Amino acid sequence: MFRILTFLIAIFPAALIAGDRLVVDDEAFEEQAIAAAAALHKKDKLVPLTKLRTQLKRTHCELALPEPLKEKLQPREIYRLVRSSTVAVATFYHCTKCKKWHFDSASGFVVADGVVSTSEHVVDFEDEGMKDGYLIVVDSKGRVFPVTELLAANADSDTCLLRVAGLDLPALPLNRAAEVGDPVFCLSHPDGNHWMFTSGMLSRFFLNREAAGDGDKPPAKPKVAPSLYINVTAEYSPGSSGAPVVDEFGNVVGQVESITSSIEDQKDGDGKNVTTSYGMPLRSCVSAEEIAKLTRPAAKHAK
Repeated sequence: MFRILTFLIAIFPAALIAGDRLVVDDEAFEEQAIAAAAALHKKDKLVPLTKLRTQLKRTHCELALPEPLKEKLQPREIYRLVRSSTVAVATFYHCTKCKKWHFDSASGFVVADGVVSTSEHVVDFEDEGMKDGYLIVVDSKGRVFPVTELLAANADSDTCLLRVAGLDLPALPLNRAAEVGDPVFCLSHPDGNHWMFTSGMLSRFFLNREAAGDGDKPPAKPKVAPSLYINVTAEYSPGSSGAPVVDEFGNVVGQVESITSSIEDQKDGDGKNVTTSYGMPLRSCVSAEEIAKLTRPAAKHAK
């Protein structure tokens, strides 16, 4: 029987103070997550990223999803609710240039019992500088859990569901009836700034036909099967991939996928291109509908 080892880490001098206020120490968060993950690795509790990638062709899994919440919440209540279900989904790896372990975090959220939703590109990416790597999940209390299985994924819609051993956080429901103009909130880890909470509105539904890129590299496939996406005005940055975007009830309406911005260049006196203006950032998220497509209702077994 696979025994689960988790670590509760005191990542903050005062983790919860003054009415459940979370004070973040990003450097301590990463250092102690690395230490806990290294201990899991030493006990052979981590599953290699290479093995998880062999499961990327799985298209569906049986899951019992929670019913949408119906009570409108205040922003600080939404934050606390979403924080209890949001995680950092991190690549824990040895790089080829040094002997140290590294921690590269993205975002995710619990969508069902022991299951985390995140972006497909969090698992499937170029890793030329990685000697050996693993996926771990870290919650807001600093506990570290191993990702043990990839349950389902869709590269076209950039969605992915991960089995996380020992994870005991509550699931966030999916809202598949959101509308343009609805207030939305995002909790993510932009550029390693963990547990950042922002707000905005749902500004557009659109069909996405572009593959997810890997950082600054162009996507391997310029065109993919269309998926339902949303644009939002809630702010986030790289490192937020996989983060939940929720409505004012705490239901997930989308999952962070990308951010792009157009620029306008002109030639200067020496003939060099000079940026003269920047366009509005376009924050694109996979819709809750696309996440739900990875699931089928859990079968009811006779007693």
